[in-house]
Order: sequence, then structure tokens, then C-alpha cells
Amino acid sequence: MSELCYILDASSLEKGIGNVKRWCDSQRAHKFSRLSLYIPTFTLQELDFLRYRRNSHTAKESLHFIDQTEFPPTVDMIIEFPELLDTILWSDVLDHQGADAAPEFDLRAGAPTARALPRRLRNLLKSCVYKCHLEGANNQTWTLITEDPAIRGLAQAFQIPCCSLVTADQEICKKLDKRAAQQNAKFSSYLKKKSTREVSNGKEVYRAKFDQAIYAPRGAGELWSP
Repeated sequence: MSELCYILDASSLEKGIGNVKRWCDSQRAHKFSRLSLYIPTFTLQELDFLRYRRNSHTAKESLHFIDQTEFPPTVDMIIEFPELLDTILWSDVLDHQGADAAPEFDLRAGAPTARALPRRLRNLLKSCVYKCHLEGANNQTWTLITEDPAIRGLAQAFQIPCCSLVTADQEICKKLDKRAAQQNAKFSSYLKKKSTREVSNGKEVYRAKFDQAIYAPRGAGELWSP
């Protein structure tokens, strides 16, 4: 039993609405003491754009899911009030930027339009900095879930904890089903031992040796061929 707190951006919902629905399933959510999901104004506006301008069925499904009135008692779906953004000063957000925060943008207030950080991203940063740094001591650690590399870079530049949908899903599944999580970890460890470790674009990559692959047992019979 434990508490998990995540901020969801539009990319995490568009690519993982099935995962989020599973997290909130009443048959599984009782295993949490609390699962808190925060929906910034940015996320709602992006999903709305994708629904109408890109005709995205997934965006429509995500908005419908967020609008549902009932969630399990252990799940908090927190929808941001747009008025909150007006109370957060941009100067307070800038207090949390790193030394090399988003060098491709001019982050100062009133920066020239050509290099200014888009307003939609400024609003997302306001939401995340508020939850992660400004809200006060509430014994909660918030993590942004995003599949957008640009947003991930901004989050890291402003000291906002972030992770991918896969990482969040693994953490949540670990809480929901410890036995399955242990089996997955054991299998992943085995695969790494049987793979060749390489570094590609600064990331650690393991290439499987297919001649050493283990296949699931199959029943007796003849292999069908056309």
C-alpha cells in the first residue's frame, strides 16, 4: 500500500489512455493507499486541439475518461483550475531553472516572439513547478509523465521529476502485482545477460542474441506449411 502522484501531459494520455484506465480500474485501484493524477490546463487544451484539428479518436477518448464523474475511492483525478495559472508568477518558475535551461528559447518575460517559449509550454511549466516546488510541504512527490522529448527536456531543465509512460506503468504494476513485477525483473535480468550491451546516442542498448533465445514450449504436432 503506497501513494503515487503523477502529472499527465497530453502525450501520455494520447499514447497510453489504456494504461491510465487500467490504473484507475476499481478492481485494481484498491491496492493503492492513494493514486493521484493531476491534469494541467495544458493537457486539456492539447487534447481538445487533437480532437478537433487532428480528428484524434484517442484524444476524444481521453477527454471523455477525464470527464467521468466517478473514480474509485483510492484514485484522485485532479483537474487544474485555469485561474490557478494567473496566480503563479513566471519569475517564481524561473527560480527553479538550471544553468543551461532550454538554451533554444529566451525564457525572460517579454522576450522577442521569435525566441520566446510558447505560451502553452509556459503554462505547462507553471503547472509542474507549482505541484513539484511551490505547493508546499504535503509529503507528496509529483512526477510528470510525458512521451514528448521536448517537454522532457524542459522538465529536466526546471528540476521537475519526469518519466516515460513505460516507467510509470512499471512502477504502478509493481504496487498492483508484486509477484508479476518480480518475474518481469528476473526475465529482464536474464535477457541482459544473454544480450550484447552497446551505447547508441548516449543511451544504453542491449541487442539480443537470437541464436540463444528461449521459446515457450509448444504442444506435439506437425508444423503447418502453405
